[in-house]
Amino acid sequence: MSMQYHAMHYRASFQLAAIALLLITACGKQPATPAESTLEPVLVEVRTAAFETVPRSTRASGTVVPWRRVSPGTKILGRVAQVTVRAGDRVERGALLARLEGRDLKAAVDQAEAAVRVAEATLDNARSQHARMIGLHDRGSVTDKRFEDATAAFEIAEAARAQALAHLAAARVTLSYANIRSPLSGWVVARQVEVGDMATPGASLFTLEDLSQVKVLVQVPEAEVEGLVEGTVASVEILDRKVAATVNRVVPAGDPATRTFSVKLILDNPDGAFKSGMFARVRFARDERQALRVEASALVTRGQLEGLFVANQDGRVRLRWVKTGQTLDGRTEILSGFEAGERYLPTPPPGLVDGAAYRESGR
Repeated sequence: MSMQYHAMHYRASFQLAAIALLLITACGKQPATPAESTLEPVLVEVRTAAFETVPRSTRASGTVVPWRRVSPGTKILGRVAQVTVRAGDRVERGALLARLEGRDLKAAVDQAEAAVRVAEATLDNARSQHARMIGLHDRGSVTDKRFEDATAAFEIAEAARAQALAHLAAARVTLSYANIRSPLSGWVVARQVEVGDMATPGASLFTLEDLSQVKVLVQVPEAEVEGLVEGTVASVEILDRKVAATVNRVVPAGDPATRTFSVKLILDNPDGAFKSGMFARVRFARDERQALRVEASALVTRGQLEGLFVANQDGRVRLRWVKTGQTLDGRTEILSGFEAGERYLPTPPPGLVDGAAYRESGR
């Protein structure tokens, strides 16, 4: 009796399930998903995608380098007695950077100055003797030989004075080498010397950069370098700042390994905001082309994927994954996955889910 009862109950359950399946099939409808059946319509803005005329451009990335970079050193051997700057300091042209011990050089200058005084005294005496001899010779009171000797002594004294002055000038120049001065107005970016070090000729003691202007060096593929000439205007983006620049030089020899050409741009930098070594993005404007673009705010990101909420005719939005191109002036190019004439949400509300019902604003 028990087994017969369970068999009858199983057959009744199966029949009810079969009837329910037939009813669903007959109606031609699938069960609604929870998201589609429970969400209230969301008020959204809807736009129709269309092709736009956009400028074709060449993009490249590069590095900021200073307008001038120098590494001052010393022409003489000497121990460093004083260092007046640190890395990061702003200096003017001619500013003292470091000083070497120069007691022996100062003594040489003193000796040269004394020699000049002796030469000048000798010259004064010779000048007086020569003037007196001229008068006596005119009156016939001295022989020609004495007059010639006085003239020669005067000329020798003049030459000795000139030689003493030259030695003094050389001693002063040598003494000036003990003071290491900045050859430009700019920034100290490196300091390779400390007090007590022995400075040697040819060794770099500092590195200074002039950043009143900067150069941006980029590598442009061979397929895009044609048409880039000196004076071509470009847009440069550094630290989210966009500024105009001009092409200064296109190196005619390319890199055979990468098939790229070096292009140098000049950029004004009056406030010194751009530093050497910064990353730069460069865009060279070319001709125009047609592109399908949408607002950058319309894109939804899920990890590495990007998508759009497409407004379907059934009153629901569908999240569709697309392939995007460059973003310019707040609008992003759609390369595939979406067609012109389709409708999309330019600013999808936060939390919007795939399959949600929508109601278009303004209707």
